[in-house]
Amino acid sequence: MIHASNFPLLDRISSGILAIDREGSIMLWNSVMETWHKKNRAEMTGKIIFELFPHLNNPVFKTELDRVFEGNSTIVFPADDQQIIPCPLSNGEFRNQKVTVSLLEEHQLALFTIEDQSEQRKMIRDYREMAASLQSELDQKTRLTSAIDQAAEAIIIATIDGKIDYVNRAFFTQTGWQDSDLSEATLAQLFSQAENDFETHLNQVFSEGKTWQGRQKISTSDGTLFTASVSIAPIHDERGTTTHVVIIQEDISQQIALDDRLRRSQKQEALVTLVGGIAHDFNNLLAGLIGQTYLASREVKEMPKTLARMKKVQKIAQEASEIVKQLLTFARQGDHTAREFPLSAFIKEFHKLAQHTVPESIQLRLDFSPDEYTFRGDANQLQQSLLNMIQNAVEACGDNHEGLIELTLYPMDPAKDMAHIVKYPVLRHGNFAHIQIRDNGRGISSENLEKIFDPFFTTKQLGSGLGLAIVMGCIRSHHAIIDVQSSPGAGSTFHLFLPLKVAKPITAAIAVENTVNATILLVDDDPNVLEPTKELLECMGHHVTLARDGIEACERFESNPEQWDIVITDMVMPRMNGLEAARKMRMLAPTVPIIFATGYDRSLVIEDTRKMAQTLLISKPFNPDELDQQIIEMVKKNRGS
Repeated sequence: MIHASNFPLLDRISSGILAIDREGSIMLWNSVMETWHKKNRAEMTGKIIFELFPHLNNPVFKTELDRVFEGNSTIVFPADDQQIIPCPLSNGEFRNQKVTVSLLEEHQLALFTIEDQSEQRKMIRDYREMAASLQSELDQKTRLTSAIDQAAEAIIIATIDGKIDYVNRAFFTQTGWQDSDLSEATLAQLFSQAENDFETHLNQVFSEGKTWQGRQKISTSDGTLFTASVSIAPIHDERGTTTHVVIIQEDISQQIALDDRLRRSQKQEALVTLVGGIAHDFNNLLAGLIGQTYLASREVKEMPKTLARMKKVQKIAQEASEIVKQLLTFARQGDHTAREFPLSAFIKEFHKLAQHTVPESIQLRLDFSPDEYTFRGDANQLQQSLLNMIQNAVEACGDNHEGLIELTLYPMDPAKDMAHIVKYPVLRHGNFAHIQIRDNGRGISSENLEKIFDPFFTTKQLGSGLGLAIVMGCIRSHHAIIDVQSSPGAGSTFHLFLPLKVAKPITAAIAVENTVNATILLVDDDPNVLEPTKELLECMGHHVTLARDGIEACERFESNPEQWDIVITDMVMPRMNGLEAARKMRMLAPTVPIIFATGYDRSLVIEDTRKMAQTLLISKPFNPDELDQQIIEMVKKNRGS
């Protein structure tokens, strides 16, 4: 068992220390905690923290605590009105404390460090008095200065006329300033980049003796800005006159970045929900449209012009479904159709396609190595992503009379690409192809460069803000890397690093002859999908029975389980969904093939369907001929023929 005697230093520091195991049992309780709570460690060891402090027994705190035990997080509760581990003062009030919870990894304990900040202002006032005391008190002053030097927050003490009296070590760490820089420095120079009427607030502290707290931009020695939480308090002499101020500043840049990521994540999740709902309804409509046009095409075979128009309608509907797939890729970075293909041939064909989107006033150059690069991924997604970047470059070159866009493909070169390898260490492992799109357009400001991949961010008057967001979705779903270099007036360069596969011989697909007339149970709650799908399947020689939800499907299936060759069912339906209905039907006919059709992002449902044997998950709208081939293959396999 862990014992406090194993950690003698814990009894020598000024902070309260306790540690708990995963069950919440107290394993450490240092002498400071004994003093604050009037309870010795022997009687506290083994107590359950959630029973001693019931307000901690809540899901939010326990979730954060689990993250600490997993090594993913350190929790910091700043000094404010909340009492995480209430520690009373002698007058019955509670200490103003900062609590940090971190992992004591060797022993798998959550370590609570409780810093009593109730006396912080008193410590600084004592420091003033000691600074004016006799030489005999110098040792005590040195000890206090050493204690303040250990603080994580920067502490500045200045006179009423702005002269700097003292700064602690954290100040130099935060700002990069040197001690020599402060010999003639004033508060006005230290906070020259401050905003929000900082000088006015500072003067009010001097004139009215009030404290002030807020956020400010602080400049480092090299001119870099960071955001700090700043607190200013007056220091009075024995007559109550304000003679100095103490400024405490905490770098909260990381906290702000975490908050921004959280907001982006929440916005992304909301967008996933929105896109998923739209995609479902839109894909159902497209499925019905494609089915109807397919049937109409068979009826007008003797009318060439009409047949050609119907084929165009089918093509347009398929293109519309691809747009929905791009939106799902952007929103979820989800499922994509992966296959292996040579990048050199792909980039050559892409260059021909891109030339049609680039105006004659802009030159599009191609430079690529003809070596074999075998990449496994979705060629359509990659093509659309590159087109979005080319279009972005075209927009950037709009005002340039000598516009130039360069498209290159070469293997990653450790010598030339070392800056990217340092920035993205994953590039050290494996082989990568380097696709580069460079333009000499107007460039991107540093402020906008951080936002270009955010959904709906755009600087174009008529832009949707989805172009580069779709690019990022594609890149992440392919485990690739994207980096952008740009500055105003100097153009932009997009770097894509795609992981390569070892080339494998491609075997030709064997066509499957339709020698199967299957008995199909077709299940869908949308009549726009149900009726045309039934008709086109019957045109292919199959026998089709309809059901409009999972319950009706189970009733029809139970009447004669042996008669069905295959079940085709929608995933999301009222009363009973497709997955639940399929499980019930499998209890009666364990080997019946099942095709799940969904209008949602396939990645949202693929895990559940993957666990069932002899199943297939397809996206709406589906290609009628491909669906026919899939039915034939699954039925033949089940029959053993």
